[in-house]
Amino acid sequence: MKKIIVMLVLMSMTGASFAHAAGRSSWAVPTQVDIERGNGFMVYGMFGNPGECTSSNKFYVKKEHPQYDKIYSAILAAFTSGKKIRTYIHDCETVLWYSNASVTYNILMPNGDVQIKN
Repeated sequence: MKKIIVMLVLMSMTGASFAHAAGRSSWAVPTQVDIERGNGFMVYGMFGNPGECTSSNKFYVKKEHPQYDKIYSAILAAFTSGKKIRTYIHDCETVLWYSNASVTYNILMPNGDVQIKN
């Protein structure tokens, strides 16, 4: 028991946490898509803040995502046709092209998803 208490105290001192925000965005029509310098793309709309990041109503997809091209195509199809999408967000990260290091954005990770509906 003492080891667990010591570990929890040490983790709280280093900023580590068991809490990890994740969840579904709201269904929304994409209102803007930015391709950011070959690094990825940002999608704007009334998505809410499923990752509890410092910036809401947008999410970012990194170029390294294994389904980057497929997700980009799906997002553009939704954008041009006015269809709603939602995502499952697991993480918040800084995207320095858009702001400084204190601002975090909802990031679509490989273990997330994108859904499209009428």
